[in-house]
Amino acid sequence: MKRILSGLLVSVLMVGGVLAEEGKTYSVNQVTDASAETPAHMFRFEPDLLDVPLGSTVKFDNFHGNHTVISIRKMTPEGGPMFKFSKMSADRSVTFDTPGIYGVTCGIHGRFGMAMVIKVGEDNAEDLQGARAVVPGGRMGAKISKLLDQLEAK
Repeated sequence: MKRILSGLLVSVLMVGGVLAEEGKTYSVNQVTDASAETPAHMFRFEPDLLDVPLGSTVKFDNFHGNHTVISIRKMTPEGGPMFKFSKMSADRSVTFDTPGIYGVTCGIHGRFGMAMVIKVGEDNAEDLQGARAVVPGGRMGAKISKLLDQLEAK
């Protein structure tokens, strides 16, 4: 009987650990570095590539200055959350319950390459292929393409 109860307790703890990981909150900092040598390094998200389990919440910090956080419409999986945060937003977090690859940018500094990628859930070659097909142009798109390359290399 003790062996059965011990096994049951271990199973419950393992499931609880998985659920705790799925509901984890990740923080993304928005950086303005006046000492950077290029605009792409001056305005950036840290981290700029996030790989999170389904059900995770991402909280965007550091709205000093004029940063905004905007989901890129064409790079949001169907049914996934669209969001737009500014320093005036009361809550600057989003929970990802739809798997896929999300593109995120700063509405003000995106033209300098301030962009990031969030991969939610398990690896899926179709998601990566679909994201590559809708990468925007300019410095923002160049940054996102580089991040997708890093994601594919994992």
